[in-house]
Amino acid sequence: MKYIITIIATSVALASSAYAASSNGQCVYPKTTIQKNGNLSFAKEIQLHEKPLAGAPKQKLSTLSAFKVSAEADGYIQLTTVPDYSKPTPEEGAGKIVGWAKLADFELQDPRNCN
Repeated sequence: MKYIITIIATSVALASSAYAASSNGQCVYPKTTIQKNGNLSFAKEIQLHEKPLAGAPKQKLSTLSAFKVSAEADGYIQLTTVPDYSKPTPEEGAGKIVGWAKLADFELQDPRNCN
């Protein structure tokens, strides 16, 4: 009986750690700092790449908002938009691919904060 309980506990632990190892489906928010006037600002400039490569064409992320991770490759995450519940039709702009960014520039958020 102890053997079966040990196997079940080990399986549960391994399954939960395997899910946590991937960022797919997670909600992320850019790392920020608080300015003297109380507003949030980017902790550092975040570059959005067209592909998960350092040499790919890029542009600067300009919006402080939550994103959903739809893919992960080589330390980069693919960001997609989430529903905006301040609009009459929240799902209208959700699911659009924004680009690829470094995972290190973002913080994981609870799914309930992904709006």
